Amino acid sequence: MTKPKVLIIDDDRDYLELLAEALEIDFDVKCAADFTEVASIIASNNNFDIALVDEHIGNEKGSDWIKSQVDGDKIARSFVLYSGLSTEGAILKGLECGADDFLAKPISLLALINKLTRLIEYQEKMHSFENEILSKDRVINISMAQASKYGSCMQLTSKLNQCFSLEKIRDEVFSYLYSMKLEGCIGFYPINEGVSFYSSKTGVCSPVETDVMKLLKIKPRLYRFGARTIFNHHLVSILILNLEDGTIDTDIYIDALASVIECVGARVAFISYQNSLITVQDKIQQAVIQTKKMLAVSKQHQQEAMNEIVTNIGHSFHILEMSFEQEEYLTNLVHEALKKHSQDDMNFFEVSQLLDSALQSVDELKSLNNHKDEEVIAQEEEDELF
Repeated sequence: MTKPKVLIIDDDRDYLELLAEALEIDFDVKCAADFTEVASIIASNNNFDIALVDEHIGNEKGSDWIKSQVDGDKIARSFVLYSGLSTEGAILKGLECGADDFLAKPISLLALINKLTRLIEYQEKMHSFENEILSKDRVINISMAQASKYGSCMQLTSKLNQCFSLEKIRDEVFSYLYSMKLEGCIGFYPINEGVSFYSSKTGVCSPVETDVMKLLKIKPRLYRFGARTIFNHHLVSILILNLEDGTIDTDIYIDALASVIECVGARVAFISYQNSLITVQDKIQQAVIQTKKMLAVSKQHQQEAMNEIVTNIGHSFHILEMSFEQEEYLTNLVHEALKKHSQDDMNFFEVSQLLDSALQSVDELKSLNNHKDEEVIAQEEEDELF
């Protein structure tokens, strides 16, 4: 075991030799009769554990020298000042200069060894305490960094809920990657729409990046290979290209992105559903409009046919020689036909009303969708202001 290093400074060489002899069994001792010798000793030695300093070194004060050391680059971890005076003022001077202990001459050698031993123990406790503080600081810093990264992830999740297009989702995800100093690609596989791939670095994925994402799409939700990690959902994949193994940040990003991929997938599903709904709305609207046109044409044709029948029958009364009963019979037939035609007109009217109601419902649904889009744009503009 390495002995603690002690530097003794005293201009009384006999007393210096006495102290050195008493301490050399338990300590690695260096001696100096003045501060000039101290400078040469420091040049060839590492820092000391303890500096044992007499208050009177020629015309200089040991307490002044200790103070200069404490205020500057210390050559020792602890300082002990000793003096022939044991007055209250001498003890206070030792405290003021920054010494860790004070001894009064004559010094008991046994007491000196005990004091220095306790100082070494004190230093070890301080070292342990400093390490504990540093360790706690590291834990706090790591926790703060983790909280910041998870906070960014939560913010991304909130922003994704305001996205109503795949391009907007892409931009928000890439913005998050930029802020985290990550590089990657995103692939969309929306329902009833074409597949698309984008790169956060170049905008467009390279052929090999596209092939890798297609190949790994069938892998589990989280799949790692080297410094690369892919997060999969059946509607979207996010490929991160620079997640190194064995770092705390990597673990944080993996946890965060494993949650983000589910949020992105849910948003893509919503957008796919919304786009499908809009397509259905358009088809319904076109079908209703076309049906109304067909009804109008059918009604016009029916009216023209009835008018032609009535006209022809009326003309026939003047040509045919019929009895009164025959004319009455034919007249009743025309009346019945007209009555039936009137009922058909009522049916046409009811169907037309139903179609008008369907058109109004489609228009209201479209208006609601447009209103949501306007609210999102307004919210984004408000966020930018703050």
